[in-house]
Amino acid sequence: MKRALLLLALIPLGLWGIFALPDVLAANPANFWEWRRPLIMLSGLLALWWMSTGMLLAARPRWLEQHFGGLDKLYRLHKNIGIGAGLLVFTHWMIEWLPKNLAKAGWITAPARPRGPRGEPEMWIDLAKDVGEWAGYILLGLVVIALIKRIPYRYFRWVHKAFGAVFLAGVFHGLILMPANFWQSPLGWLTAALAAAGVVPALLSLSNRIGNQRKHLAIIESISNKEDQILEIVCRPQSGWPGHKAGQFLFADLGKAGEGGHPFTIASAWHAEQGTLTLAIKSLGDFTASLPENLQIGQSVTLEGPYGGFDFGTKNAVDRAPQIWIAGGIGITPFLAKLDERANQTGAVSETDLFYCTRSATAFPDQLAERCAAAGVRLHHRHTDEQGPLNPADVNAYLKPGSSVWFCGPAAWGKALAETLSHGGLPRGAFHREYFEFR
Repeated sequence: MKRALLLLALIPLGLWGIFALPDVLAANPANFWEWRRPLIMLSGLLALWWMSTGMLLAARPRWLEQHFGGLDKLYRLHKNIGIGAGLLVFTHWMIEWLPKNLAKAGWITAPARPRGPRGEPEMWIDLAKDVGEWAGYILLGLVVIALIKRIPYRYFRWVHKAFGAVFLAGVFHGLILMPANFWQSPLGWLTAALAAAGVVPALLSLSNRIGNQRKHLAIIESISNKEDQILEIVCRPQSGWPGHKAGQFLFADLGKAGEGGHPFTIASAWHAEQGTLTLAIKSLGDFTASLPENLQIGQSVTLEGPYGGFDFGTKNAVDRAPQIWIAGGIGITPFLAKLDERANQTGAVSETDLFYCTRSATAFPDQLAERCAAAGVRLHHRHTDEQGPLNPADVNAYLKPGSSVWFCGPAAWGKALAETLSHGGLPRGAFHREYFEFR
């Protein structure tokens, strides 16, 4: 992810240095005021590149999802690009607004520019300035709202959709106000192409069409309440479901108005002859807490997916190498799907240890020890209320040459565990985790 963000900064900066900076230097700028306009253009250019890229990622294109290793990682990059775009818009606005207003207040000296009579107003230029100014205010507000996790998901969803309209306003502002000679260089051509690529997903988002080709109707076949406030739902897709790999997730629209699709990891393997899939949903907020009262057997739901690259190495044909699985609480769900898959698999499988951390011994799911035994997986169930947190040394004791670690649980724990195990000799690329934070 860091490499992608670095490239997104360096490519437009490099192109600006090649195609725009020579003209700036040829004018021999002598002070800040003479540098101010080029800096406004540069910050606006960077903001447009970052906003366009963020919109492109929001469309969930399959080829980008595969390139970045799953939609969870793609959305993590999208989130960071959105934050970066907000900072660039703020910088662009401050370079334009702050010096001018400080000069008006008499705190700094304004440039001595000869001022002739103002000509006829240029409608499109003035409109682009006004649109850009208000779009900037709105964008900064939306970024702040999107980062406040206490705001319910249904409100975040609608706020997030407004980014599409703000992006279109930003494109109009940027493309109208760029100088004419900008469009005569490859930098201008690439900027226009990237902006056009962002316009398409912005329109798809505003018309609520992103992901439509991967949506499938399903019927709820069973609902059961489990330990730890977990609701287990078995769904039968009606047609077109392409199947899924163990470890993947989907977006489920469970019929509550205004909520749309929520992401849930699929807790079962796909068997075409059986034709069902299982969701295990923990009560973590208002929406999930209300599901037991709002769902009923026979109800239609909409499933979108499957997504994700938490695939236990199967795409790299390395799943015979030793593996260690680490799950915390509801993070057991992708491993349940893999246990289900392995229990029905013929032939040799990798040597695997599952470390499962729960607060008590009576935890979801039922008969986990028997399911592990059927799949040939050694279970290490740690009851943290009695035994304390999992010690990374316990994991290290089971690491072997070529081992990989697959983690699903709280983000802070995963980050700390990855750091500790890497210091103990595990290659960083051998630690895999699901970045299941979409806001």
